[in-house]
Amino acid sequence: MSIQKDSFELFRVLGALCEPPHPSHVPMASVLGLPKEPSEADFTELFLFQLYPYASIYLGPEGMLGGEAGDKIAGFWRALNLTPPTESDHLTVLLGLYASIGDLELAEKDEAVKLMRRQARHVLLKEYLLSWVPAYAQKVSELAPPYYAEWARILKGALLEEAKELDLSQPPDILAQAPGLPSATEQPKAFVDGLLSPLRSGMIICRADLYRAGKDLEVGLRIGERRFILQALLNQDLALALRWLANEADTWIKRQQDLVEDLGSIATFWANRATLAKESLTKYAEIAEQSPID
Repeated sequence: MSIQKDSFELFRVLGALCEPPHPSHVPMASVLGLPKEPSEADFTELFLFQLYPYASIYLGPEGMLGGEAGDKIAGFWRALNLTPPTESDHLTVLLGLYASIGDLELAEKDEAVKLMRRQARHVLLKEYLLSWVPAYAQKVSELAPPYYAEWARILKGALLEEAKELDLSQPPDILAQAPGLPSATEQPKAFVDGLLSPLRSGMIICRADLYRAGKDLEVGLRIGERRFILQALLNQDLALALRWLANEADTWIKRQQDLVEDLGSIATFWANRATLAKESLTKYAEIAEQSPID
């Protein structure tokens, strides 16, 4: 197979490669120069246990599948007169839709219709891809085995290239309308939940990060859902756990600052969220050192 420079096939291919490994992926991966073919275990660990490839998790205040963000993405499909598929916010599906709209735009002869196609593509790009995928891809590239790390690098680069077409002086609506972190002293449970919502905290915290925290803090952790693990960390040494998380927020601030030139207000939004999280975590760590937060 070949990927023509004047088509959007690259995005369709990149989307296919975050589905379970299949023999049909081999020629695609070869064209992209990806390293050794991944195993089912590699795929499962990355996409089913660590970094779920669903936009709603990263764009919804709940930090979970579906919810408000899922409804908005389904609404975008309907605005295109398309029936939303079952997993309308899965990265494979979103990249496939982007490729399809782009192909229609390239083939269209009527300039007015062509412009409408381009506007739809730009909305999808800004609201539901650039708003979360570059940060997600960066995290994948740090955590994943070589095949998926390179896949993520190519995906991020391809989207940043597309971003050059857009005015990014204002953030996407889905980010601009997002709530922030609740107060740790007034709403401790909601605060912990908010830390695990990228939209609220500006951080993508996966299981591997929490186990790394346990190792760094020298505390024992049991296997479980992220909230269970995070709560266990906080229960064992609240102040130290909060300071570890503040340091993690600082890492995310620097990651997003590196993207400001390419992503403008999108990267600024995420950097600001991580900055507010760092300030809150530091403040509550200082309080916890004096008296525990119940």
